[in-house]
Amino acid sequence: MLLKGIILVCCDRLSDERTDSAIYHILTGKRSVQTVQDIHLYQLTTYYNIHKKLDREVYNRILNELNEEGFLIRDQAYSTLQLTTKGKMWLHDKKDQYPIHYFNGLKFKDTADMFLDRLTLVIQTFSNVGMKRFSFIPVVDNHLAESWVKEQYNLNKARIPSYLRDLHSELFHLLLELKEKEATIFVDRLSGHQYYGMSWEQLANSYDMIMEDVQLLLTGISHQMCSKIMDKEVTFPLLYNMIMEGSKKRLLTDSAFKTFQLLEKQYSIENIALVRNLRVNTIQDHLVEIALYQEDFPIQNYVPAATQKDILMAIQKATSNKLKEIKALTEKETTYFQIRLFMAGYEQAGEKNVHI
Repeated sequence: MLLKGIILVCCDRLSDERTDSAIYHILTGKRSVQTVQDIHLYQLTTYYNIHKKLDREVYNRILNELNEEGFLIRDQAYSTLQLTTKGKMWLHDKKDQYPIHYFNGLKFKDTADMFLDRLTLVIQTFSNVGMKRFSFIPVVDNHLAESWVKEQYNLNKARIPSYLRDLHSELFHLLLELKEKEATIFVDRLSGHQYYGMSWEQLANSYDMIMEDVQLLLTGISHQMCSKIMDKEVTFPLLYNMIMEGSKKRLLTDSAFKTFQLLEKQYSIENIALVRNLRVNTIQDHLVEIALYQEDFPIQNYVPAATQKDILMAIQKATSNKLKEIKALTEKETTYFQIRLFMAGYEQAGEKNVHI
């Protein structure tokens, strides 16, 4: 019920203001301005990119199951989802029984994957080398993780046994903070000397779970681990070293970052569009994305104070976050771009970016 529960949470927060595709794009981490803005607007950043390999057919099957089970109403004609009374009761009574709160998708969307790959490969490599076995099939197919593990091996090859003991101690203390079933599933996924961890299918069969829930659970556990490790660097020095680099990755898409670099050089929207051979609307999308992450983004350069006040009053009057409704409540001269940019800055900094 983990994936279903998360879908219900998303459905509850989005209401019927977005299509059913919006939740799929959030879970799989679609790097579009609309999706990025939605996760901030509806407080769904924790679920962004937590199931990047989720198959669309599986997602549709689960939506149909939730519909048949009476948790939500799926309107096929309009592609909308509406939470039922039964769905709301489940969120109120059952949500806390599942590790739905483990996730921090936006923060750890890249860090957690690299952390797990490095951890898995370093355990497999060091445990085999420690037993004088230098030929084995790596369970991780990630050349960046492989390069990192080779570097760590060269640095620690004289102290493999003590490194493994220290790593075991750090992991043991982290796993103690999980439920026993969760800790066991995490360990069963690891590989060592003459032992290969379970596949997703094997874990699902062994623990009577659907494979998508197993994958989600491991992601949630890795997010919890990364959070605790980063909070207590001194307590987990070896594990902190595995996530240190990944945590520094920028959040902007590559295209938005290129626009950001030109903005830093004082280029106008029109000049950026000309230089990059892109439409002005595309550059405006980039500005909205940038405003979501940059605390000191100068919204007043694009949205005058009077217009900001107009938009804020419209947001307060509106019964939803639909741009069309908000636009109808503003002055005629106010553009959709100005509304979106204002909402991005307002959400990102809690009024810090607005100048009214």
